Amino acid sequence: MTKKKTPQTIEECNAELERTQKKIRQYENRSKMLDRRLAIEKRKERNHRLCSRGGFIESIVPELITMTDEDAQTFFRLALTSEPARGFLRKRAEETTS
Repeated sequence: MTKKKTPQTIEECNAELERTQKKIRQYENRSKMLDRRLAIEKRKERNHRLCSRGGFIESIVPELITMTDEDAQTFFRLALTSEPARGFLRKRAEETTS
């Protein structure tokens, strides 16, 4: 690996500064692109999870298909606040924290 020559004049220093700033901008842009790509992947994962679980739930409770959003929300509130559901969720929470 060759050693880089140290700038001797103001013009060389300014040119080196400009090259370094350009590289910094490039790396910042790459970072933004990777952040966007990661956000897209997370959104795709979430959409897939929601669609899979929604389909599974509709296959178990087909009446949900014809329910309004409000009725479905009420149904889920009632179903998930029942004692068996609360016990299951407590048990799952204990398993994941242990």
